Parts: sequence; structure tokens; C-alpha cells
Amino acid sequence: MESYEQEILKKLKSGISVIGISKPEEYIPAIPNFIKAFVPHAEEGSPRALVLCLTDDDAKSIHEVLEKATKEIDLTIDLVFDKGSKLKQRNDLFDGTEVIVGTTKRICELYFQNGFNVGKLKLFIVLQMDEQISKGMKGFIARLAESLPKCRQLLFTKNPKEERFMDYLEQFVSPYSEVETKQVNNI
Repeated sequence: MESYEQEILKKLKSGISVIGISKPEEYIPAIPNFIKAFVPHAEEGSPRALVLCLTDDDAKSIHEVLEKATKEIDLTIDLVFDKGSKLKQRNDLFDGTEVIVGTTKRICELYFQNGFNVGKLKLFIVLQMDEQISKGMKGFIARLAESLPKCRQLLFTKNPKEERFMDYLEQFVSPYSEVETKQVNNI
């Protein structure tokens, strides 16, 4: 039987987007492997992966996990978050990066200030999508999704049947497949 992570990677590599139904502690350890699968080496220029987080602390934690896990392939992973210096963050992105990790709102702000180009994006990851929607981030996520080139989306949620989430899927994610961990039903 395939693991949760292997099942997601298999579907992403086949060209479809994935809705990961699980708790953060179940998917966070796998995020570096998702990134490595689509950003296997350093390359100058535009980002090839975006990771949207709900809070500054979430973004810092994911950034730390990715920095450690991708050290051997020397990826540039930039952290952007609401309480940081917007000018410094924009300048860092302008210098080039492979992966951007940050809060949804700040990533969106920097994108709309022409802080980075999504033309080479291969993977768009949204963590805690259900909670982000309930905190009013759906508009920011949708604005980014409208600008995406053809790339795979990996959305993590605990509640895939929430109406606003389903609306987002209908508008921006096609085709997609759901992958659920066995423990989710115990939430």
C-alpha cells in the first residue's frame, strides 16, 4: 500500500492537482519531498514553487523545515511574512529564488508589486486551505490562482466539503484528485 506522501507525489507527477485531506502534522514532514520533486536543482530566476501559509509562525516553521531538507541541492528559499520588512523581502525576491514560503497576504502583496514572476511556477501549495478561507484569505488565493501558469496545485485541508472551498476548486483547479490520510476521520 502506498503512503500518503507517495500517493500525492504519484498524482502530482501524472499532471493533476491534489487535495490533501489531513492535519498539518501529517503533511508538513512531506512538503520538502514535494518541493524536491518539482524543483530538483537550483536555477537562476523566477520561483518554481510557492507555499502559502496562514500565519507568520507557520511560514517560519515551513521555511526552516525546507531550508534543512533542501540544503544538499542548494535551493534558494525565501521567507516573506506580514511582520517582516516588505522592501527587504521584495528586494530578496528580485535577486531570484526557487521557492517562496510565506503568508498568503504578503505573497500576494509582493506579487502585485511585481516582486516576482510566476511564469516558471511548477507547484502551488496552500496549507490549511479551509482555515485560510475562514480567515478571509480566499480572495488573495484566488487572485494568485488567476495568474498561475499551468502548474500543479497542492491544497491541504481538513474540511474538503466546505462550500467556499468547493467554489474555489470549481473555478481554479481542474482536474484534481483527493488523497486522504486514514487518521482524518478521527478529527
